[in-house]
Amino acid sequence: MTGARRYGATAAKTWMLCAATWLGVASCQSDVERGMEKANDLLYRKQYVESERLYRKLLRRIEEQSRSLDEADDQARMQVLDRLGKINALYLHDHPQAIAYYQMLVRYYPKTEQSLAARATIADIYHHKLGDLQAAIDAYQKLVAEAADRGEGRWAQLQIVGAYVQLKNYEQARTEAESLINRWPQSDEARQARFQIASSYYVEGRYAEAIATYESLLSDKPEKSLVSLVLFELGNCFQELGEPDRALAYYYACLPDHPNPTLVQHKIHRVRLRIHRSKPAEIMDIPEYADAPAAPIRVRRDEPVPKPAAMLPGSPRPPARDEGAVKSSAPAPAPVPAAPVPPPEAPSGAPAPTPEAAAPLTP
Repeated sequence: MTGARRYGATAAKTWMLCAATWLGVASCQSDVERGMEKANDLLYRKQYVESERLYRKLLRRIEEQSRSLDEADDQARMQVLDRLGKINALYLHDHPQAIAYYQMLVRYYPKTEQSLAARATIADIYHHKLGDLQAAIDAYQKLVAEAADRGEGRWAQLQIVGAYVQLKNYEQARTEAESLINRWPQSDEARQARFQIASSYYVEGRYAEAIATYESLLSDKPEKSLVSLVLFELGNCFQELGEPDRALAYYYACLPDHPNPTLVQHKIHRVRLRIHRSKPAEIMDIPEYADAPAAPIRVRRDEPVPKPAAMLPGSPRPPARDEGAVKSSAPAPAPVPAAPVPPPEAPSGAPAPTPEAAAPLTP
């Protein structure tokens, strides 16, 4: 009887302990769930600092139970880490702290979709927010290794190409682009990698190689948005090679579908102006004056017509200047003597004047 009582007391204690543990876990779960709801509400109301503070408290509470986490707590921790990373990256602009939270998420949940998204965000922060291109390349390479058969891997490899272009390491950029093309030859990223190869040649002044690569890309019939960019770059190449007519043709071809038509129109204006200035001067005829033969002269369209240094023979005199005008330093022409006026005829029947009367009086 005594043994039965002891067994019953022990069983009761065990049951009470299990019940207390279960109640504690249930209470903890309910606290986490309520905390998540409140933190989400603060985030929705754009109270980012308060929301981030509450998420950190929830993370500490969950970490205290890390040895006995069930599936619900595990999912809650992943959500909290993801929210902390986003709040710090997007709203608080604390990028190092955001990277720390995303790295924790990758460490705890390496094979999840959230882990791939976190890796991509880490690389993007290094690349575009912190400007640490080498750290960004390292993060992109890790993403390529984890998602080689997914779109995230192709995207990361293309970002590696762009990062090396920014570093002006064009040889390595072309090497990484060729690696992408060989691994995923039919992908959109492969066509964009070929575009990057051609652009790297253009930046280095290797225009013939750039043109060959651009034209090879056009032969694969890519989508219209990429075609317009390729045509625009071909126009740039031919302009640099001193072939403005061909450059103008490519600019006009890319204009309907180019994402920046204002830029294309600016290029067209510059090339047309260059063509206009490089054309031979036009021949204009001077009108024929009195006895002077017509003499052709060359005049540029954009220059004023030159004035002759002296009036041609037989040309009419210029109009008289105003009284206030400055007098010419050349001597005035001598006056021409007037012709003698014949005397009037005498009326019929009147005596003819004598020579003395017809002679003019002298003083």
